[in-house]
Amino acid sequence: MKKRKEANPFRKIPTILFPDELMDKAHNRSEKVAGELRKTTRGESLYKSRIIEEHKIRTTTSVISDYLSNIIEKTPSIDNLNPFYREILEILIDTDEFKKSLGAIQWGSDLIRKLGNTYARKIRRARRAQETSIIRKEFLGRVSSILKQIYPNLACIAVAREKLKNIPTVKDIPTVVIAGYPNVGKSTLLKKLTNAEPEINSYPFTTKGLNVGYSDQGIQFIDTPGVLDRSIYERNDIELHAVVALNYLADAIIYVIDPTEYCGYSVDEQLNLLDEIKKTFKVPIIVAINKIDIDEEGYNEEVFNKIDSLKDKNIVEVLRISTKGDINLDSLKKRIVEIIKKHTDYNDYSD
Repeated sequence: MKKRKEANPFRKIPTILFPDELMDKAHNRSEKVAGELRKTTRGESLYKSRIIEEHKIRTTTSVISDYLSNIIEKTPSIDNLNPFYREILEILIDTDEFKKSLGAIQWGSDLIRKLGNTYARKIRRARRAQETSIIRKEFLGRVSSILKQIYPNLACIAVAREKLKNIPTVKDIPTVVIAGYPNVGKSTLLKKLTNAEPEINSYPFTTKGLNVGYSDQGIQFIDTPGVLDRSIYERNDIELHAVVALNYLADAIIYVIDPTEYCGYSVDEQLNLLDEIKKTFKVPIIVAINKIDIDEEGYNEEVFNKIDSLKDKNIVEVLRISTKGDINLDSLKKRIVEIIKKHTDYNDYSD
């Protein structure tokens, strides 16, 4: 099967340590190294002091500079991000400040490494054992000053990390977005299409969570409560950006309609939302008229006719289904695979 690429690269960003924490970590590591050297180093006092203090400086340099460099290496480049993640990044944080902070952290790492080499050489030129300790303390003071200088930048990355790590995890595979008003049967449909309990990921645009599931054919299904379940006029700016972000993911859409109106929304309201989604997402749309097993008033035919008037090249199929009664779900699954194969570059879906 085609290798699946795990997304949400921001989860790789390491936990951000602040200046005091980083200095403590470096101190503990350097003292451990010094303790070992005290046991094994032989020679006169000045020689031992030079060896021990130089290793303390080099260990401190390595711990702090490598840690700062690791932040840079593990933080994905904004310019190279998948458009979906770049769009979400721009929603959640100030990208200019984010880039400046990464630049400041890189500067701090480079400068501390340079200082480490400079002060290690000074240690070797020391003429008294006491002088080596004074040089090391001067070095630590300068390192501490640099870390305090980049503290706002570390704080910026820490805040960004907390926001970005909660971006939904999605995979780089064919994706079908499920849309429709609340209570029309989207979550039940997601479970039936994926034959499993959907994964629930925290969602930065709403407290309701993002539901993600995967079919046996390797298709990703995403239900987006709080974003694609109401009119555009009811969405705030963040949610509107979220719709743009989801637009990068969707290879197709299943729009679920409840013709019984038991969901609390009229058919006309549901069709208006369908029309909005049709204009926003330029991908194939399957309309699934749900709950056909409780068609007490014959409203299915009426809805079917109304949808017919909205049909264009985007609406490629209209199916009558029942998520609870398992009616026509096999036909829906088959049609989804056909559409995905036709409109994406993926050819191998089976495990």
